[in-house]
Amino acid sequence: MKHLLLILALLWGASVFAAPERDRDVGANSSLYANQTRVEDSALWRKFTDQFSLSYYVSMMGPTLNGPMNQTYNVFLDGRSPIQLFHGINLRWQFDPKWAVGFTAAGVQHITKSVTDKGVVNNNNSSMFNSRAYLATPPVELGPVATMFNTFAIEFPTTPGSVENEMKYGLVLSQSLTFKLPPSPLTAGWLTQLIRYKYRRATLPPPFIGGLPTPLQTTLITTGPYFNYQLAPQWQIASLLSFDWDQRGSQTDTLRFNNNLHDRVRLAINYFFQTKPFTHVGLYTQALTNYSQATTIIGLDFSLKF
Repeated sequence: MKHLLLILALLWGASVFAAPERDRDVGANSSLYANQTRVEDSALWRKFTDQFSLSYYVSMMGPTLNGPMNQTYNVFLDGRSPIQLFHGINLRWQFDPKWAVGFTAAGVQHITKSVTDKGVVNNNNSSMFNSRAYLATPPVELGPVATMFNTFAIEFPTTPGSVENEMKYGLVLSQSLTFKLPPSPLTAGWLTQLIRYKYRRATLPPPFIGGLPTPLQTTLITTGPYFNYQLAPQWQIASLLSFDWDQRGSQTDTLRFNNNLHDRVRLAINYFFQTKPFTHVGLYTQALTNYSQATTIIGLDFSLKF
């Protein structure tokens, strides 16, 4: 972030101090203005736009294929609501062709309806995830089989829940294994994310006399394969199968894991734009591997990159 602010300051300073003193008669200095390099054409600006990027992603979940009226199933949240959104932003500095650092922030938003003496009221409930700073490292070639991409991140306790639970930090390893297949429209790989949380204490004391202690989630693993098929240069069919396990409380540093979330599968059709800042728009469906219409949703996602 310091480097970003420094470059912005340098760009601002160059545009201020390089400009000639303006006369009331613009025509008198027209030749001077013609010789000035515009900021967007300068080498410094091109380097800035080549190295820095800001991405935005939003996913709208719902409706559920067969469930209660005006309610959408969400595997990540307790309860249901008719409108659910996931937002994420990513600020990235590609300071080297194979290295990058960045910062991400994300959150969910769900809108529910309640009946009051004033009629039906929309309740806009939002919650943030812990923010992350990350380092993307060069890919690792695994012979003729696959290429592995690794990203290391640290999570900060930026949510009320993590602060209340006295979380210190979280260490994150995100891996993408891309299989080297024969030339074809098909691509495949394996995605894995491992998070290790550090709290002041792994188990919270009982909230009241006679109550039970609360084991905190200390380890989280999400993994699964993906398969994509390129229909055309701008069209793609994508699929992802996800499995989740976690450890809680005293399970840390043992071989005991819990099934954290239901196993799920997602199938999407994506369109990729050729003009900036638009990146893609997709229509998807997500279902549990233990299939039922009451837990199967359709959704829409969209992304931009500046």
